[in-house]
Formats: sequence, C-alpha cells, structure tokens
Amino acid sequence: MDLALDTAGQRMFYKGTAAIPRSFNSTTSFEMDVHLAHWGNPARNEASAHAQTALGKDYKKGGIYQPLTNGEGLISLASGRVLLHGKVLDDGQELDGNWFIDGKLGGGFRIARKGYIFP
Repeated sequence: MDLALDTAGQRMFYKGTAAIPRSFNSTTSFEMDVHLAHWGNPARNEASAHAQTALGKDYKKGGIYQPLTNGEGLISLASGRVLLHGKVLDDGQELDGNWFIDGKLGGGFRIARKGYIFP
C-alpha cells in the first residue's frame, strides 16, 4: 500500500509503502511492515523536526496497527514515538488522518491501495 506523510498539512514529508496482512477493518491488532523515505521537503513545525530524528532518512521497520472505536485505527512506529491516527475508509483499504510525535501533531497522513497515491 502507498503511504504518505505531510509536514504541517502542507508538503509531502515522507513517502513509502505499508504491507498489511489484512484490512484496517480488522477487529484485532496486527503487525505490519513499513518503509518510509524522507521526501526532501523541510520540516514545517517542531513536531516534523523531531520526526526526522525518529524516522531518519530511511525508515524500514515494523509497525503495529490497533483498531479503535468509531471506524478509526492507530499505527505505532519508532517504538511508539510516531503515531498515525486515522479514519478507516474504502472498505478497510485506506487509513486517513493525522500523525503525531511524542503527542504533538505533525501533519496529515494517508495509506491507500498501491498506485493510488503514487502512480
């Protein structure tokens, strides 16, 4: 799946892929593989600057998806420092929302089917 993080809701900050074993409609938590590469745009806020430290230029590790109530889900990266909190869309094939580092809002993110964000 395509994965994009923006910085302060403005420019693409990180882009990459996420491999999930089942849809985001899952009622149980699951581990996933995440590969993110810094896109090159500068950090636009303090949280984005801290994310660069936590994720580095090339983040290739696992993440943990946790389903929440009301059709939402949470992905934990970088030992829980980076959290992606979003709404489950497209019959469980998308997650769209905001990312946080150490509890501070960094920007938006979207995970969608491969080829949807990056053709």
